[in-house]
Amino acid sequence: MTSTQDDTRRSLLQILLFVFAWVAFEYSFVRFLAFGWIALFLGGFVLWWYTTRRSPIDPRTIIVPYLLTIILFIAHVYDEYKSELLGLRRVMEGWPLPFPVNFELMVTFAATLGPIAWLLGAVMMLKRWNVGYFVASTFMFGMMFIEPLHLITPFSQPGPFHYVGGLWTAPPLIAMGWYTFFAFRREIKKAKEAHGGR
Repeated sequence: MTSTQDDTRRSLLQILLFVFAWVAFEYSFVRFLAFGWIALFLGGFVLWWYTTRRSPIDPRTIIVPYLLTIILFIAHVYDEYKSELLGLRRVMEGWPLPFPVNFELMVTFAATLGPIAWLLGAVMMLKRWNVGYFVASTFMFGMMFIEPLHLITPFSQPGPFHYVGGLWTAPPLIAMGWYTFFAFRREIKKAKEAHGGR
């Protein structure tokens, strides 16, 4: 078995252990809502597999846009929950969920544990651990492909167009997520060129 195959197996084991540990940790706070991470982790895994798994990059080159995206995410989550406190509609209103979700669970899930996970990803990236790049890929997947649901929801719910929590703060967050992703891609390209295109 080659060194590259060993590295991949070790990375996969670390990621698997992290996913199980994180879902178990979340479950202790938010119960079944913790399983919402599974879709994020699957998307993040695909993103990681085709990007930084093959070409790890110097995390210092992308840490600023990554952290700025987290800041926008925190502001966005504040907008979502402030809107709900004001009585405005939620993004998930009308979605059939197999378990009850209240305001406290959602705040714990997205406004507290979410940013902790994304910042933990930053720390692990700075340590140059592959699991850190995986967590960063999970974060970018969420910002690029799940947050755009905010832009569709007002049209999919009954009645005329209406504001849903997070609608105005979603576009800059989505844009920053894509910007960060392209910063990753740029650094991956540089890393490949530095190693003769491999």
